[in-house]
Parts: sequence; C-alpha cells; structure tokens
Amino acid sequence: MKCIEQLQTGKGSNHILPFLWMHGEPKDILKEEVEKIAECGIKEICLESRPYPGYCTDRWFDDLAFLIEEAKKRDMKLWILDDDKFPTGHANGGFQKHPELAKVYLAERHMDIIGPAKDGAVLVSPFLGKDGKLISILAFPKPDTDTLAVSDRGVIDLTNQYYDGFVHFDLPDGRYRLFVLFTTQQGGGRPEYMNLIDSASVRVLIDEVYEAHYKRCKDEFGKTILGFFTDEPELGNTAGYSFTDSLGKSNVKLPWSRELEKLLEEKWGSSLAVNLPALWYDTGSSTGKIRVEYMDAVTSLVDRCFAGQIGAWCSEHNVEYIGHIIEDDNAHARMGCSIGHYFRAQKGQHMSGIDVVHHQIVPGFTEKIHQWIAGDADGEFFHFGLAKMGSSLAHLDVEKKGRALCEVFGNYGWAEGVSLMKWLTDHMLVRGINEFVPHAFSPLFPDRDCPPHFYARGNNPQFRAFLALMKYMNRMAHLLSDGVHVADALLLYHAEAEWSGGKTQLFQKPMRELLEDQLDADLISADLLLEGNVSVKNGRWLANKESYGCLILPYCEYLPAKAVTAVMEGARHGAIIYMIDQLPLLDTDFHPLPKAFCEAVTIVPLSKLTRTIRKQQRTEISSAEKYKDLRFYCYIKEGCKMYYFFNESIAEAIHTKVTVQQGTYTCLTEYNAMENTAESYRMRDQQFELELQPGEAKLFLLEENHVEEETGKRTDQNTGSNHDKKADNTISSNKALCDKKQCKEESALAIEWKVSLLEAGKEDGFVHKLILPAQTELPNMNGRGYFTGFSGTYRYEGDMLLEKFDEDIYRLCLPRIGDTAEVFINGISAGMILQNHGKLDITKLLVSGNNHITIDVTNTLVWTIRDGASTHLQVDATGLLEAPQLQIY
Repeated sequence: MKCIEQLQTGKGSNHILPFLWMHGEPKDILKEEVEKIAECGIKEICLESRPYPGYCTDRWFDDLAFLIEEAKKRDMKLWILDDDKFPTGHANGGFQKHPELAKVYLAERHMDIIGPAKDGAVLVSPFLGKDGKLISILAFPKPDTDTLAVSDRGVIDLTNQYYDGFVHFDLPDGRYRLFVLFTTQQGGGRPEYMNLIDSASVRVLIDEVYEAHYKRCKDEFGKTILGFFTDEPELGNTAGYSFTDSLGKSNVKLPWSRELEKLLEEKWGSSLAVNLPALWYDTGSSTGKIRVEYMDAVTSLVDRCFAGQIGAWCSEHNVEYIGHIIEDDNAHARMGCSIGHYFRAQKGQHMSGIDVVHHQIVPGFTEKIHQWIAGDADGEFFHFGLAKMGSSLAHLDVEKKGRALCEVFGNYGWAEGVSLMKWLTDHMLVRGINEFVPHAFSPLFPDRDCPPHFYARGNNPQFRAFLALMKYMNRMAHLLSDGVHVADALLLYHAEAEWSGGKTQLFQKPMRELLEDQLDADLISADLLLEGNVSVKNGRWLANKESYGCLILPYCEYLPAKAVTAVMEGARHGAIIYMIDQLPLLDTDFHPLPKAFCEAVTIVPLSKLTRTIRKQQRTEISSAEKYKDLRFYCYIKEGCKMYYFFNESIAEAIHTKVTVQQGTYTCLTEYNAMENTAESYRMRDQQFELELQPGEAKLFLLEENHVEEETGKRTDQNTGSNHDKKADNTISSNKALCDKKQCKEESALAIEWKVSLLEAGKEDGFVHKLILPAQTELPNMNGRGYFTGFSGTYRYEGDMLLEKFDEDIYRLCLPRIGDTAEVFINGISAGMILQNHGKLDITKLLVSGNNHITIDVTNTLVWTIRDGASTHLQVDATGLLEAPQLQIY
C-alpha cells in the first residue's frame, strides 16, 4: 500500500498549520518557536496577527521576512491571518479612512396611531438619529390587538407626507402601526467593520491587507506564502454573540447595502418598502416568503461580495483563501455573529472550514443542553453536526479538493491535556476533517489569552506528548486525503427551511440517527443539490466523486424550492428519497407541493430511518451489535479501501463483528498511526472482529490477496526512538497471510514503584518522593494528601522478572493514566501513550530475566496556572492510576 509506505519512509504530506501568535517578540524567540513547530513534524504555520502591535507596518513585514527565511531553511510554508483585529473585517483600520464603506444596517422604528384622523402628524425625525437615511414611512392596519402582527392589506404609504421632521396624514377609522424604515451605520454590531454584502466595502480589506502583503512579498506568493486565513467574519447586524439572531425579532438592525437593495428591487419591484416590515413582524400570509427571499439575497451577496471576491483575488495571485465562520449552536444559518448560510459563506474558499473552541465538544456531552463558555447548548449540534458540515462541503465542492479544515483545541484552558486533544482529533478525523489549525503556539509565557499553548516557552510539561499527537494527526490526515469518501446517504441542509419561520428539524437530528447506527452521510445544500453537478445514475445520487444510496429530507413545514425540483428530477431516474415524519406544507416559494414530489418521497419516522435504509439498500458495513458511540468512516485512496473506527464512549468498550457489505476482500491491515506500524492478516467471510476501548480509534485497510500460505509477515519497526523509526519492511499486496494473533495471556504487573517528580519547565532533576508497595491502590497524585499544586511529570520506576519466548509478542497496556505517559523498558523509550488503555509493543526491548520499567506520567499546567477557561472542564485524576497490564500474543 503506497500510502502506508510513504508514511513509513517519512514521505507523508502535511495537514497541520498551527497558529503562531505574533506579539512582536525578538527574532531569536520567533526562531525557537519555528524550530519547535518543525520538531512536531509540522510543515506549515499560520501567523496569528491579532496581538501584534502594528500589523502591516514595516516592523510586521520585517518579522514576516525573517519568518519566511526561517521557513525556507526547514522547507516550511506560511499562511497569514488576514486582519489586525478579531474577527476579520476591521481591515487593519481601513474604515477610518473610508467610513462611508463600513457596515450599513436596515432599521425600523414604529409607533401606533389611530383613526379616523384629519391632518394628524407624528414627529419622526428623532427616529432617524444622526445619520439615518429615510426609505419609507408606512401605516399598516393593525386589526389584531393581542399580538404584534399587522396586516399588509390596506397599507398607506406616507413617505411623501414627511416634511420638516413630521409625517402628516389623514386616516380612516381603525388602528395602525406607523413604520419608519431607514438605513443607518449606528446601533448595530462591529462599528468600523466591513460590510460583507457590499463589494466596495470588502475591497477595503483586500486593499489594506491582501494587496499590502502582495506589494511587499509577491515573490513568495504561491511559494513560501500559501495564502490567507479568515477568522469568523460576521454580518454583524447585532452586537455580541447571540446565536439565535434570525428574522422576526423586534428592535433589531438588519444587514443592508445598495447591492442588496438592488437585488430586492429586482425581486419585489414596487413592493420593496411594503415588504420590509415583514422582516420584523408578521404582516400576513406573505411573511415567510418575504423572509426567505431576503435571506436568500443576503447570503447570495455574502458569496458574491465577500468570499467569492477574496477567493478570486487569491486565485489570481497564486495563493489560497481559507478560514471559517461562526457555526456555534446552529448560528451558521443565522445572522448577527454568523453569515446566514454555511455553504454560501464558504463557497469562495479553497478549503471548507469549521472551528471547535471553548469546550464546545467534550466527551459524553452529546445532548441538546450542554454548557460551554458561551452558552448552554447545543451539544447535539457540536457532536453530530459541526464537523459533518465541513467534511461534506469538502467532499461535494470540487474547488475544495477534498480538504476540510478545523481550528481546534482553542481556549479549553490548561485543564485540556493531550489525552483530550487526541480524543478531539479522532472525533474530527472520523467525520472527515483532514486539515487542522491547532490553537495555538504562543511565544509569550505565561499568556492568559486562550490557553493551552503547546510549547509555552518550554513550560508545557506535555510538549513531548503533543509532539507525538501532531505526528499521529499528520499521518492519519495523510491517509484520509486525496481519495474518495464513501457514504450511504445525502442529507439536506436546513437553512432555507429555517428562514421561512416554519417548524424545521435541524439537520443534526437525522445525522445523529445515522452516525449512531454506523451509517454515514454527507450534508448537501439545496443550491448544490440542484446546481452542483448532481445527477442520478442507476438509482444512486452522484455528486463530485461521491455516490449515495438515498437522499434524506429533514422534516420542515416549508421545503426549499430548489430541493423540490431536484427531488422530482432524481425520482425520474430511480433515486430513493426519504422525507422525515411527514410531508411539508409548501415549498419556500410558498407554492403547493407538486403531485410528482409527493409521489417521489417515502415518509419515514425518524426512529425508523436507519432500519429503513438498511432494508432498502446495501450499506457499507453492518455490525453484530449496535453501539451508539461507535463512529465509522470509509475512504478509498489509491484503490485501497480504508475503514476508520472510533469509540466515543467515556465508559463502554466495544466488542463486535463487522461485516463488509461492499466489495470482496481477503486481506485486512491494521495501521497504528502512533507507532507508524502495520500488521496484516487474513480476513474470512468478509468479516473481522472489532475491539475498541473507550476513546480508542483504529484504522483498517482492506485489499484483495490470493496467497494462501500460513506464514505471515508483520510490518513492524525497529524499537528505539518512538516517533521517527524506519519500517523493517513495507506492505505488499502480494504477501502471504496468517490469522490475527490473539492475546493468550494477560496479567497486571505487581510492582513496587519508586515515584519521583519533575516540575514543569525543568528539563531534568527528578526528586524522589515516595514508594508505592506492590499490589496497593495507586493514588491520584494531585489528590488530597499528595501533590495538589504540582504540574509536571511523575516518574514511576520498578522491576519485572520475565521468561521471554522468541515466538511471542509482548504488549504493555496502561488501563488508566492521567494524563499522558511515556514508557521506557531497560532505559529505551518504547513510545508515548496518550489515552487510557493505550498499548505499546515492547517485544524487542524485553530480555529474559529482570527488566527495568520506567513510566513517566505527565499532567497539565492547570494545577499551577488556574486559569478561568479551565473552570468549565472536568479535570481527571493524575498519575499512574491502575496497574499496567502485560499482554502476551
């Protein structure tokens, strides 16, 4: 298998570009940070400009020139964060020079008036504030006095009756709400920030940042400088971080621009002004349609004016454009701190992108109510929706080249150890994320800003473990890139349905049902479904390089009109379409659903979705038992099929038999990305045993093999340095096979442990502290009565007598550690263990007779740096917490 051979010969590709925070440190410190990043096997860096004093000044470009040269020495590449402030949109202060191009908002003020009235008047000029530009003044009948609803029938246009600050009117009998509609740059979110739906406004960012870098560094564009990173740009019509910023709310400013006005004029004609109050209030039967059309126009302009314009500029200048929006708690389909439509916001970028920070994803917290730093929801979205948005767009959009990026680990606090980072890495990988921006390397220590920091000027005691994790991450991402993902279903994105204001099932609900039954799916927008080169052949949906057995429509009262058209077209070619629970009322154009659509879909209760899919189509795999925490990902690369499994449970082990239902295979190779080793064995009857401890992940490669001799050959590596070993041999698709060796003996090691401590920030100088007698309970080293204020490494040393047999394989398992461990046998490193139940092959390090075992268990800096972010994360016990197990095969 060429992809494994590449990894075992050090030729794997890079998929990591961590943030390096720039504060203006001396160049020797910058050089050391680059060296430490390179030591992790990382070949790219993203320069985080937010804390830098003087972005795009001569000092910045001087530091950038220095980093370019340091990168060249190590064959590394650079990305540049594209603004001086967070989030992207400040344009390095460009709107101080061009204030007229900063954000503009649509606003309304209103009051109630009553008729009959003759020569009535209302003072309205104070509503406009300092800069308000009047659009219209309208009197809407208000027959419903129990709600905020008004009627769009009998509206009186009073715009021309505005004079000298007053609006004058005659009114017939009845109650009215007087709306004053205007634009303003006051009272929204992010003053002096870019307007994402105004091409000229976005051009300010390009001129101030992108062009400035091109002017100074154009010879490095496409060479050492790979591109720019956008961080959480916002529509920004409201201040702060409300993740529920949708239409239909009172006293809220809304996105606006001349380009938006033009689009709406083309769509609504003379009804433009009369339609606008429906963005805040129920104005009658057309309310939902108006809101959908407004959001459709806004998000189309985000694509055209913002991401599309910057992406085109980058392509023209031989660099790429990457980054992410705020997706938090379903905000990806809303306004405010997000951009209204995930797929449109990302269309112009060269990778899809997501972000996980602030404890949004924590093992076990998969339900709707989940507290993280910014709120109490939505654990279900974060676990079952977030990563699938990113990977799905990468699979479906040819421009992304299969690359799905995640900014990861940020601001979990110093309580976040490498064991949790490993869990988050597997969580992302098994959902198809294959590019990573670890957050962050910081040359400042201590740095209160969004810990943890990975090297921390030599003070992070887990840096060696982090180094091992980065090599694991890169190897796995190498295998899961440049191929084709295999999934059972397509699932419709819900944004347009939610805009309508009708009942809408969030897409993560059916996605959860699928993932918990080891069925995989990609999320698709209505745009892509109709216009994204999607077709149906032999009853299967085809999109980009992907193929799917069915399309699933989450329940909604108003289904995107584009989806209705695509469904009917697909059904004509034999496609299977499932509608969850019941038919919609109308489409988002508020037209009745055609008979052909109703006949094309099969109504399926959510609870019976996976059962129905398995009955109607041959899925990729099945398992003898159902484990709701078992995740599965299938990928084909260079003609080789890979299965990746991850047990996300915090307590339950998985023991099951997996049946391969697509293709015929006789050889199964298990690849260990931590040790960069592989073992191949015979596969019988298209089945294999799967055993996963909580938090454990495994990758299998399936291939045909017709050699039937009983002598098999393991691909293994020389022991010694545990990170960069050379393989004894490479995997061949023409090798002889044997059955997988089973564990024939397992025993807990009854060892007297000598325990010594090495404080974080010190390279040597372990201090002996205590003796733990054999067969006694192993304590929590940061627990009461022990070392509650200690951060660093606990060294356990002991001896084991062993009669070794040459034909046996010996593995050491650490069932419970806190947080990571490195194992030494007779003074030689056997490798790193980053999670409970981790195993190391120690066969070549053991001798018959006495063997000296050293286990260095390292905790995190939370015990000494008691930062605020760590208050939201449960901290596990530390040290060696259960006796190691020796397993003999």
